Amino acid sequence: MIRSGGGKAITCIVILAILILVLHNEQSTTTALLPYLPVLPKSQTASTESIARLSWLRERISLSEKTWQKSVEQRGQMAAQHPDNPSIPFFPTDFLKYPYTIWDFFPATWTCPHDFQRVGRLGDGGKWVCGMSIYESLPAPEFPARDENVEARGAPAPNDGLVIYSFGINGESSFEAEMLERVPSARIWGYDFSVDGWGKQIPSSERHRTFFKKVGLGKEDLHSASPPFYTLPSLMKENGHMYIDILKIDIEGSEYDALDTFMDAFDGIQSASGNSVLPIGQVMIELHLGDGVHLDGPNAGADVGFDRFKKWWERLERMGMRPSWIEINLFAVTLGSGKSDPRCTEYVWVNARDEKNVLWR
Repeated sequence: MIRSGGGKAITCIVILAILILVLHNEQSTTTALLPYLPVLPKSQTASTESIARLSWLRERISLSEKTWQKSVEQRGQMAAQHPDNPSIPFFPTDFLKYPYTIWDFFPATWTCPHDFQRVGRLGDGGKWVCGMSIYESLPAPEFPARDENVEARGAPAPNDGLVIYSFGINGESSFEAEMLERVPSARIWGYDFSVDGWGKQIPSSERHRTFFKKVGLGKEDLHSASPPFYTLPSLMKENGHMYIDILKIDIEGSEYDALDTFMDAFDGIQSASGNSVLPIGQVMIELHLGDGVHLDGPNAGADVGFDRFKKWWERLERMGMRPSWIEINLFAVTLGSGKSDPRCTEYVWVNARDEKNVLWR
């Protein structure tokens, strides 16, 4: 009986030790994956609700990272199997042999842990937003009405409130109008060299929370050119911004070089997570492939083929951005333009590594 009882005790101790190791490893893996999230509170004064919510958020992000990582591995495998790699055609003609397009290599596999809502009009102009309810809940700083003849006093600091940048307005501002209506803390900076201001969707009562400049977003600063171009780091410096919560960008093919310059400015600067992270919460962007491999336009850069696109995309991923939504733009295909391939696609990227992102607070 003594031997039997001792054996049971030893067995229980071994099982307990194994469980402790498993739980410790699981927590360590999550902590390594999400170093910017606070450790689960151990204080007795911490609310059960806050502990449960943080635990849930960690679990959701961890699952999203695993799903995204799997798609990254599959991307590499699929590319390696193609005989033309790294010059894989965007739209193969033999779909029995190669049943995929460029967009199938880059699916939106990272799940936003919060709500995903459509903001702005249906169709072109509206955007999908991860965590819209989180943005709506943010407290608003005081926004004094602006007078064209009198400088506003007591205006909020540049980084107060929700900072939104919008590039490529083209007279359609339904997204910006709804963000201003629903998010009391939002302020929006808009840029477009082809129009003189915001679209009519933004009412005059909300214009004091918007700022517009007739310039384009470029890979280098050409302030005296016609039209003038600014880089994103230069605009942030001019506005006194250290961080952009939401970036909306539709600049007809110039996005590759413009974001290259943005990544150049912050690559190598480590955040609390120990990685280079872009100072941006999430991005709504339309990607353009152009006709063939060359991008037209006043700010077009080098030819963009599969290899260039893949390296550009994976650099964004390395700096924390995760694809969370995809919407193929079929306008060019359906309007009889002679383009049979869907060469424009809307993506939403969420910054999953950023300790400043209000979505993780």
